[in-house]
Amino acid sequence: MEERKVCVRKYFRMIVMVFALAALLTATAESQGKKGFMKQSEEEGESAGTERVSIRPSGLVPLFPSDATCPEVASPFASSRRYDGSYRPSFRYGGLHGGMDLSLDEGTPLIALASGKIIGMGIGGQALGIYLWLQHAPEDTGLPFWVYSKYQHLLELPKHEIGDKVQAGQVIALSGKTGTTGGHYGESGYPHLHLTTLAGRSGQYERRGSKIIVEGLRNFDPIAIYLSGLKDLDEIEHIPEEKKRVAIPYLSEKGSIHPAGSKVVWPARCKPKQ
Repeated sequence: MEERKVCVRKYFRMIVMVFALAALLTATAESQGKKGFMKQSEEEGESAGTERVSIRPSGLVPLFPSDATCPEVASPFASSRRYDGSYRPSFRYGGLHGGMDLSLDEGTPLIALASGKIIGMGIGGQALGIYLWLQHAPEDTGLPFWVYSKYQHLLELPKHEIGDKVQAGQVIALSGKTGTTGGHYGESGYPHLHLTTLAGRSGQYERRGSKIIVEGLRNFDPIAIYLSGLKDLDEIEHIPEEKKRVAIPYLSEKGSIHPAGSKVVWPARCKPKQ
C-alpha cells in the first residue's frame, strides 16, 4: 500500500514537471518571437508595426521628363533585390522592399514631395539612420487619404522643429548614408535616400519611437503618389498595363515646378538636359 502511495506521488510530480516545462517553453518562444519582431522592425528601418503590410509589386513605372534628368529609382518598392543586385533578407517583409531607393551623393538636397507638416525625426540604428517624417493631408497631394512619408539615411538631423509646415519642393534635409555602414554595404556604406510612404484614414497619429501609428495605416508604392485620379490604393491592382507608366512632376534646379501647378514632385531636384 505504501509503495502504491509513493508511485502515485511520483506520478503527480512528473505531471507537474511536464506542465511546468511546457509553460516555460511557451513563454520562451513568445519572448523570442517578440524580440525577433522588434529586432526586425528596428533593423528594417521602416515603419513595420501595426499598419497593414501589403508588400506587392504595383507594376507602376516612373516616366521621367524628356527635358530633364532626374535621380532614378535604384531599388523599387517590393523589389527582392538591393541596388547592387544582392537579395534582401527574407525575414524583412518576406524579402521585399518596403519603400524605394534613390542613389544620391551625400549632401544632395532632399525636397518635400508635397506640402505638409513635419511630425517626427530622429537618429536610428542599422538600416534606419537619421530619418524625418512628413504628414500630408488629402488636399496636399490630391489623393483621397492621408499620406505619411519617411525620408531615411539622412546626412544629419534636419534643422526643423516638429510641427513646422513645409511646401512642395522645399528643401527639408540632405541625403546621407547613416544606418548603412558596417552591414551589408561594409564600412563605406551606401549613400542614398530610402523613401517610405504610408496611407492612413486619419490625420490623428501617434509616435512610437521611429514609427508612426495611424488608423488603417498601409504601406504603398511611392510612385502611386504621382497617379492622378486615384480613388483608393486597391485601384492600383486594376490599372491597365498601358497606364502604369506614371509621369513624374519635378522641381528644377532653378526652383520651378514642372508641370506648373502640380501638388506633388520627385523627392530630389532634376537637372536640365544639355
